Amino acid sequence: MLDIDCPVWDLSKIITWLIIKALKKHGISSISLKFSGNKGFHVGVPFEAFPRKISDNVETKNKFPEAARKISLYLIDFISKNYTRVESEKVIFGDTFKFDINDLSKISGKSIDNLTYLYCRNCKRKIEKKGEGQEEIIVRSGEMGDIYSIDGDFHKKNKMKKGIHKEKPCNCQNATAHVKFFNPLSIIEIDTILISSRHLYRMPYCFNEKSGLISVPINPDKVLDFNKVIAIPENVKVSKFKFLDESNVARGEAKKLIVSSFDYGEKKEEIMVKGGRKYEELKSALPEDFFPPCIKNILKGLEDGRKRSLFILVNFLTSVGWDYDKIEGLLRKWNKKNKEPLREVYLIGQMRYHKTQKKKILPPNCQNKMYYQDLQICKPDKLCEKIRNPVNYSRRKTFYLNKKGKK
Repeated sequence: MLDIDCPVWDLSKIITWLIIKALKKHGISSISLKFSGNKGFHVGVPFEAFPRKISDNVETKNKFPEAARKISLYLIDFISKNYTRVESEKVIFGDTFKFDINDLSKISGKSIDNLTYLYCRNCKRKIEKKGEGQEEIIVRSGEMGDIYSIDGDFHKKNKMKKGIHKEKPCNCQNATAHVKFFNPLSIIEIDTILISSRHLYRMPYCFNEKSGLISVPINPDKVLDFNKVIAIPENVKVSKFKFLDESNVARGEAKKLIVSSFDYGEKKEEIMVKGGRKYEELKSALPEDFFPPCIKNILKGLEDGRKRSLFILVNFLTSVGWDYDKIEGLLRKWNKKNKEPLREVYLIGQMRYHKTQKKKILPPNCQNKMYYQDLQICKPDKLCEKIRNPVNYSRRKTFYLNKKGKK
C-alpha cells in the first residue's frame, strides 16, 4: 500500500501515474487504485503477488513492515531517476508533463534547491550542494606534497602560503555525468516510513470526514483522467475495478520489485549512526532545552511533512530518555500546532506500534536530505557542525553542560 498525498492536485495524479508506471516496469500487473477521498490516492498490490520467500531462509511475511518501507523508498528513487528530469527552468515528468520550476517553488513554498538534486551517473551517488564561498586554508609545501592545515596563522618562516581547498563534487569528477532530478518527497507526502501493522487506511466507498467525498476505486490506467466530481456522494457508482483484488494475481510477479528494493535498501540505509556506536540507556529524560534546532523547529508545528516528522520525533524522544506517556503528551500538543493536524487515530496507532518494538533506533542522520532539509527544519548552530545525528547533539550538549557545572 502506498498512500500518496499532495497539496497540488495535478502533481498528485502525475506522481501516482509514475508509481503505477514503475510497478508495471517491474513486471506487476495486479495493481489496484482508489481515490483517498481528499488530496491523493491509495496504490495497492496484493500480497499474493509477492514470492513466499525472499531468500532460502527468509519468508516474505516475516519482513513486514521492513519490506514495505524498502519498496516505497525504492519506488520513489526509481521514478525520480527514470521518469523525471530538469531542463533549464522546467521539470519534466514522464516525458509528457512540464512544470515551471519557479511556479512549483511558489506553490510548494520550497526553494529550487529543495525541489531538485544533482546526481552522478558514474559514481551512482547524489552530489551534495556546497556553499557559495570556498574555504580558505593554509598550505605547507614539502617534499611529500602539500599538507593541509586549518589551524594557526600565516607564517613566512615555515614556508606557509594561503590556498583554496576544493572538495571533489564526486569521485569521478566528470561533470558531463551530472544530471539534475526532481525530488518527489520535496512536495509529495508519501507514507513510506510509518507503514506498520497498525496503519489504518480508508476502505473503498467510505466517506472522507474532511472533504465529504467518497474513496472510490478507479482504473489504474485512467488516473490522469480522474475528476473528483465522480466522488461526490450522489454521483458515486460501484466500479468494476476492485481494490486489492487477488483473483487474477500471478504468484511471484513482484519478485523483481522486492529484490531490487532490498538491494537498494542495503546501499541507502542511513538510519543508524555510522560506526554503530551504542549509547548508555539514559536514566532520565533530557529536557527540551537540550534539543537540537531541527527538533525544536518541528515542535513549532508544520504545514507538511507531518508523518516524516512524527517518525523523527518518536525515535528521537525514545533515544533521549523520554517514556511513552511523556512522548504522547508532547505529540498531542505538537499536533495541535500543525496547520492540518494528523488524525488522532493515526497518532495513537503509531505510538502503539512503537511501543511493541524491542529495539530502539535513532532518528535519521542529519545528512539524510529526505528529512531535515526537505522539511526545511535544518537551521544548524555551531554544535550541529560536530554531530551526525540529532541525538548526538543532545547528548553532547548534556555532557558539555555537566562538565561545566562540575568545574
